[in-house]
Amino acid sequence: METIGYQRIKQTSLNFVDAMKIGDKPGVYRKEPGEGESFYGSYHAAHVLDLFGELQNRPAADLDIWAEQFQRRQTEQGYFSGKSSEFGRIRTIDELEPVWHYTRGNIWALRMLNRRPERELRFLEPLLHADQLYRWVKHYDWRNAWSAGNQVLAAATALFALRDWFGASEVDALMEKTIYPALEELQDAKTGFWGTQFGADLPNGLFGTIHVVPIYFALGWPLRHLERSIDSTLACQLADGSFWPGGSDCPDFDGAYQLANLATLTDYRREDVEKACRRYLAHALQHESADGVGWLLHRRDSQPTDWVPRPHWIWKEGETTANAELRDEDPNRTHIMLGSWFYPLSIALVSHLLGDTGYEGPYHFNSHSLHVCNVFNEPLASY
Repeated sequence: METIGYQRIKQTSLNFVDAMKIGDKPGVYRKEPGEGESFYGSYHAAHVLDLFGELQNRPAADLDIWAEQFQRRQTEQGYFSGKSSEFGRIRTIDELEPVWHYTRGNIWALRMLNRRPERELRFLEPLLHADQLYRWVKHYDWRNAWSAGNQVLAAATALFALRDWFGASEVDALMEKTIYPALEELQDAKTGFWGTQFGADLPNGLFGTIHVVPIYFALGWPLRHLERSIDSTLACQLADGSFWPGGSDCPDFDGAYQLANLATLTDYRREDVEKACRRYLAHALQHESADGVGWLLHRRDSQPTDWVPRPHWIWKEGETTANAELRDEDPNRTHIMLGSWFYPLSIALVSHLLGDTGYEGPYHFNSHSLHVCNVFNEPLASY
């Protein structure tokens, strides 16, 4: 049933997607006002429309055109790159660090559009050997669980795509034999998070953890240390309901995702979790643009002095660790496409859990994109 709140959330989000549309060609969007065509604009727009069940209303020919922009970014080896000069470049497993996140995004976008790339994902070949895949997961510096988890989630995305698009039926057993034990060894029993035993603080552990647990949900692996994970997640929430000072789309979504999914698995501290979800909902609504067009980078009632720039983890060519680029502190930047995906998605998650918020509705939780893969999703036929 569509509540009035759901209808408003949907319209606010779709209004921004419409505002970022460029020209008449399907699937061409900007990421934020004043910019040109953007991969992230198109990729995130597909997720917003899918969340509200709108992609299925588009003509198949339009989806073909939309998908073509992602398909043409695929290299000969199968990974994705925004540089046409890299089409013929063969990367070793160590040289994939800068392109994992970009490859993940292209795969998720094609998943939303129900299209597939032309070339097989040959760049994964080294990871199809059990011992090497296990060592690869363990080789990251998990003191920065946020950046390490991002890379592992990207690899899982590609492995699932190899399974579903190209018939690699051995993927599930391979991941259970290698990725599962590696991740089990990296989880901190005292916090329920990944990386905190190595030096990650609780927020970094949270932001890393939500890149790990979707893999568990997608494959039905048991998730341990639920009570400690709830304690840690609640400890990360700020007084205003956010998970980052002044609010920020990624950290805020991460906190909501963790709360909604953990509360599906255990009733531990249920009252506290539900109160945290209500605080989060009130916070997320502070990001709704007053003009009804999209979602704000920062709370409506905040000032630049309240904001803390959050790091975007960038893997530069030839480097073995991620670099933090601090963004989002420019007061002239107010909306980006990611916020119009993550804020309605997180509202969908907490309203799904609470059931009485007035924002319930027929949100489409599509497990083919692992940020939308929850423990309570309906199984997908191809899984």
